Amino acid sequence: MGDMGEIFNAMREDSKKRREANRANAPQILTDAGIEYESKNHGAHLIVTGSNCLIDFWPGTGKWISRNGKKARGVRSLIKHIKEGI
Repeated sequence: MGDMGEIFNAMREDSKKRREANRANAPQILTDAGIEYESKNHGAHLIVTGSNCLIDFWPGTGKWISRNGKKARGVRSLIKHIKEGI
């Protein structure tokens, strides 16, 4: 395999490890912030209790979508969104 193939495979492995770490760490970060959630699909999807609606959160990618339409990425932006009561 050429150099580009090796680089691509290394990047893919790094991305996979990062997503696994996000899935492992995000629930604890939410718990530490006092935010309730329900885990689905072995932690791949969390249903988070927001201030005025439920929020679907995928910790592997960091994507979250509130059920009233707001979309963003990152567990910290999710916590900020909930704490601000938007």
